[in-house]
This record gives sequence, C-alpha cells and structure tokens, in this order.
Amino acid sequence: MTPEPRPRDESELVEMIHAIDVPAPEHLHERVREMVDEHGSSRVRQAPRTGLRVRFGAAATALAAGLAALVLALGGSGGAQLSLAQASAVTLRPPTMPAPPESGSDDGALAASVEGVRFPYWDTRFGWRSTGARVDQVGGRSFHTVFYSEGQGRRIGYAIVAGRAPSLSGAGSVQWRDGTAFRLGRADGAEVVTWRRDGRLCVVSGRGISGATLLMLASWDERTVAA
Repeated sequence: MTPEPRPRDESELVEMIHAIDVPAPEHLHERVREMVDEHGSSRVRQAPRTGLRVRFGAAATALAAGLAALVLALGGSGGAQLSLAQASAVTLRPPTMPAPPESGSDDGALAASVEGVRFPYWDTRFGWRSTGARVDQVGGRSFHTVFYSEGQGRRIGYAIVAGRAPSLSGAGSVQWRDGTAFRLGRADGAEVVTWRRDGRLCVVSGRGISGATLLMLASWDERTVAA
C-alpha cells in the first residue's frame, strides 16, 4: 500500500488541508475568537516579566494564528466558494479571442499568463496546440482560458483564475503528483481536473477527453513550467 504523502513545507500542508474539503465547524471559529480575545486581554492586564512569559505569549499568538489559518484553509471562513460546474463551464465555451503564441523565451510556455502563472505550450510534446482564448467573470472572479486542440478535433480548455484561489464544492477525488493535489471530477458531461499553482486555481476540462489524459497534461505542466 502506498503511504500517504507528507507535506514538505507550508504550501504543501495547505494543499493537503484544501484536499480534505470539509468546512470548518462553527465551534472551531468560536474557539479561535476566544483564544484571540483571551490572549489580547492577558497582554493588557500584565506586561511580560520573564523570558519564559515572553516565549509563552509568542507561542499562544502563533497557536491562535495557526488555528485561524486552519479555519481559512478549510474553507469555513465565509469566503467565496464556487461549484465545480461553475468553475469548469468557461472551459467548455467557444473562444472569443485569438490563440496566444509560444513564448519566445521559454519553449515550455505560451506568451500568456495570469498574475505570473503561465499557460503551458503542449504542441511539440503532446500535439495539443493553442487555438483560442477568452476571459469571463464567474462569481466575481476573473477566469482566463486558453483552448487547445489536437488532430482529431478534440478540444481542451485551460483556465487560470485571478486572485486568491476560491474553494470548490463537489471537486471530486484527489490524486497527488510530485507533491501537488489534483482533483478529478466531472461536470456537464466533461472530465475536469482542478489544482493550485502559486495560489491560483487552475481548471482543465474537455468533452471526450479522459481524466487520465487531463491529469497527465496538468501534472506535466506543473513540473516543467516555472511560474
């Protein structure tokens, strides 16, 4: 049996927490608020007199901050949430803009990016060439999509969402590749793969394309295209 991956740094830990996809319970929110209030009032009541108390205060602050971060990472902070169908819908629409060309400085990427996260160039290695693009607003988020087509006429849409990645409901099962959590799901008759690159949500889907193919393309991009 393959052992569960262990996080190597903070970013991988957050990915693992996101992969759980369980909303933080209200009592956890309440306890975080209580700890923050208690710590703040204790600092007002008495100034630290020893190095031990200073260290204890710092540890309490770190614990409260850590719990607060956990609540946010679990998606229970009241932030924006999208469904898998909402996130993948734009990748199934027709393009409205010309296709971006291959980057002149990096043969693994196209000359198109979203906040530093670049779209991959798949033509030479996989035979998927960029054929169009579009930009949409979904749930108050900006989705930038590049479309790829291959010789049999099949098409893939690859969207990168601007801003901090929203949480997704119904995003499917998790598969790990090189320390990155990829979610495989299905929406509107199409296989969908979602994951995060440098804090940005990425969505790849296409009708008539297997989840294994989408995962292979998405994970190759994650390993080889530096953001």
